[in-house]
Amino acid sequence: MIHCGMQEIAQTALWVAGIRAIESERKNPLFRDLFARRLAGDAFVEELKRHNDGYADMPPAIEVRTRWVDDQIALGVGRGIRQVVIVAAGMDARAYRLIFPTGTRLFELDQPDVLQDKETKLTGIAPKCERYVVPVDLADDWPAALLRGGFDAEAQTLWLIEGLLVYLSADQVTYLFSLLDALSIPGSIVLFDVVGRSMLESARVNALHELARQFGSDEPETLLAPLGWRVHAYSTASIGQQLGRWPFPVYPRGTPGVPQAYMVHGLKT
Repeated sequence: MIHCGMQEIAQTALWVAGIRAIESERKNPLFRDLFARRLAGDAFVEELKRHNDGYADMPPAIEVRTRWVDDQIALGVGRGIRQVVIVAAGMDARAYRLIFPTGTRLFELDQPDVLQDKETKLTGIAPKCERYVVPVDLADDWPAALLRGGFDAEAQTLWLIEGLLVYLSADQVTYLFSLLDALSIPGSIVLFDVVGRSMLESARVNALHELARQFGSDEPETLLAPLGWRVHAYSTASIGQQLGRWPFPVYPRGTPGVPQAYMVHGLKT
């Protein structure tokens, strides 16, 4: 089973929404999330702006990650996938802000209070897909809850696991992917981010609170390849550089002394 600091993860979801709100209000943003400020709260966003002024040299990892995921979801549904599952959805507003083909079904898994908080904050706003909420703790039998919620195990699925793995142990990560694999047919896609051990063991780890210092890997391909998935991993820095938003030099994976984080795309074969 997956046990972790879910309350702390819920708080992190508000922080991510705040970062997305600030990015959306830039002159040339990587994306526009018009619901992020509402989800994070005005007071929180303004406080985050003041706080971030003192960290102007921090890499825009959340912003780059958000844009990359948005682009990959568009590619996934563009190739015909019509079932999307967001694990530990938090304050993710993609069901409301992305363009989905008619008939796309999107499932959001998270704790009941987190999903209810989002429902309250987005009252009166219609999603741009068929949105289903699955209130469940990941420590419980979430695959069964997902199936009860209408998930079709015979349809290709695009899975999103964003900002979660760093809170889990290595065994929990392995177990999570085994459950996901069992629910996926060939042609399914999974998108996830991984913090490298190089990051967790670096001085920058101070930017992560204690619970977000568990799982990391500089070989993220090994998480899914043994299960029969074709996996490609990209450093967040290289993606940020391609987007014109990375303020630091980009080094190859494995460069001594350089902390790395990764965005991963897996295709089940």
